[in-house]
Amino acid sequence: MPQDRRLAEIGHVLNPGVPPLVEPFPETPTAWAQAYALNWPDLPDRYVVRLIDAGACEREAVRTEFRAARLLGEKGIGPAVRHADAEAGVLVMDLVDGRPVRPAARWQALSVAGLLARLHSLDWDDPARLYADKRRTANDSVLRLTERFPTLALFGEALGAFDALRAGLRGLAVPQALCHNDLNPGNMLFDGRRGWLIDFDHVGLGDPLFDVATAIDSLGLGPKETDAFLMRYFGRPPTGDEAARLELLGCLALLRYGLSGLSLVPEELLPGLVSWTPDDVGRAWVFERSAHEPLGRSVFRLSLGFATTGLARLRAEPAARALSALGIEAHVTSRREPAPVGSGHAQR
Repeated sequence: MPQDRRLAEIGHVLNPGVPPLVEPFPETPTAWAQAYALNWPDLPDRYVVRLIDAGACEREAVRTEFRAARLLGEKGIGPAVRHADAEAGVLVMDLVDGRPVRPAARWQALSVAGLLARLHSLDWDDPARLYADKRRTANDSVLRLTERFPTLALFGEALGAFDALRAGLRGLAVPQALCHNDLNPGNMLFDGRRGWLIDFDHVGLGDPLFDVATAIDSLGLGPKETDAFLMRYFGRPPTGDEAARLELLGCLALLRYGLSGLSLVPEELLPGLVSWTPDDVGRAWVFERSAHEPLGRSVFRLSLGFATTGLARLRAEPAARALSALGIEAHVTSRREPAPVGSGHAQR
């Protein structure tokens, strides 16, 4: 596969006349962007280049992402930005010598809690909600796929539950803050001293506790680490309403990742995947890919894990108590479309 010419161009800008060593990051199911590590044997600096293939109608979203990356880099929440060109779809940042973890240690949890407290306190006047367009696209895809493949009824139920729960939570009119909105394990890196947030293509104003709930679940925190995380984030124990929102936003995040995961599976693979069994269900937040397994199949198993976990959590007693505490139980229940969670052989 020929190398993207933009890599050579940015390499020349960073170190004229000396071609860089280019290492692609692992393949991801998101086709709109790819990341590469750039370095030179005689220089200590190392960079990440994010290349985005966006049409003219998506250029404003790229500008918002790059603006957020620059702001968070300046604030030390994300890596420093060295070059950003939204027209060309090129973002260059310092390479963080870190890795994702799950489960996170206490110091790692506290580091992320501090980052989120700082992120959610920033002034942000951009009305764009990058996650909203991706959510709509994913949900439209899921609706179409469940109509085409009846054995994907589980995702139809997940979509109904997601829409109902989201509507109920939106009715609470919670004050909005700048949010990351995609804190999967790969977007929180730890370098031995602190955590870093990366990848800002879902940023926008929203309920800040969505980030908090997602990070707690994504990092695999136990009860003690969760309590410490919340104390660091709030500076106090959460109120009853905050605890209820966290529980329901945790359900919402699981459902959202299940729906978005299905939408990323190449359609040519789906006919061979839709007759799934419980053995095909992956683990939420844990991306596992066996040797020679097509990426799309791994993503499908992960999406099943998210959807089944999200539906089970929403049915459990803590979620029921949270719905009641916030006064949205009737609203959410009335809009859900219950169906048994079974295998891919179940019909709606």
